[in-house]
Amino acid sequence: MGAGAVGGYYGAKLKKAGEDVVFIARGPQLEALKSSGIQIISDGTRETIRPINVTDDPKSVGLVDIIFFAVKAYDTKVAAGACKFMMDDSTYVVTVQNGVQSVGLISDIIGEGRVLGGTTYFIASIESPGVIRQTGPWARIEFAEPSGEKTDRALAFEKICSAAGIDITLRTDMNLLLWRKFILLSATSAMTGITRQSIGVIRSDEVGREIAAECVREAVAVGQALGVPLGTDIQKEVFHYFDAEVDPEAKTSMLVDLERGKPLELEYLSGALHRLGRELGVPTPVHSTVYAALRPFSKGL
Repeated sequence: MGAGAVGGYYGAKLKKAGEDVVFIARGPQLEALKSSGIQIISDGTRETIRPINVTDDPKSVGLVDIIFFAVKAYDTKVAAGACKFMMDDSTYVVTVQNGVQSVGLISDIIGEGRVLGGTTYFIASIESPGVIRQTGPWARIEFAEPSGEKTDRALAFEKICSAAGIDITLRTDMNLLLWRKFILLSATSAMTGITRQSIGVIRSDEVGREIAAECVREAVAVGQALGVPLGTDIQKEVFHYFDAEVDPEAKTSMLVDLERGKPLELEYLSGALHRLGRELGVPTPVHSTVYAALRPFSKGL
């Protein structure tokens, strides 16, 4: 559900491995996938996976076993409602969306106990309809059951993805894995969005690094106030990814969307931290400032 950069990439890996995959897309992306398949550019190589089964009508798909949910956060409610047409009693959803709210939002629509929460460390964008360009070495998934159990369905999904060459790990603490990524992503999205610069420019600038670290500290403080079991080294761990592992030319999806005049996931990143900070009495001055600065662009141009 959602054949953009993330859904398209992982769906293509599963399709290439012989899995029966249906891609849900719309607009120019739909037409490109129908005519040319999915093209993935990574490390200077280009691979095309075709033909693929793609549609914009979930009602036409029939019942499925697993729904890999990768739509933008602001499309969650509409897309979750559309999932119902493809679900029977055993169908479950694995969401890898940005932010920490999607499991609850999807569960409110399709029912409790049917959603596994995950995240992906993957920097890529749609270069043109049907063409996904990966930036940097990351392409991995971490996910978990809300209960923390290693259930049969979770183990089955991990096995399917591993067999397709996807780097995937089943964890036992969903909130922790979601917040670890959220802390990193909210900081990088905030800084790249407000400066309109790549990660490398921000981390090579003394003030940019300082303010990025403040973004991390604010998010950690909010998570801890909510009772998320973030360890004492979480700030160091998160900043290590920002400082050492992200390709310097990488742009967050927030910045890419901002440059292209598309809607932003702002409400689910700095906006979420602004609201949670107010509710919990935790100051979030940097994220609140970023939220205010980018709000005029949040609906796209």
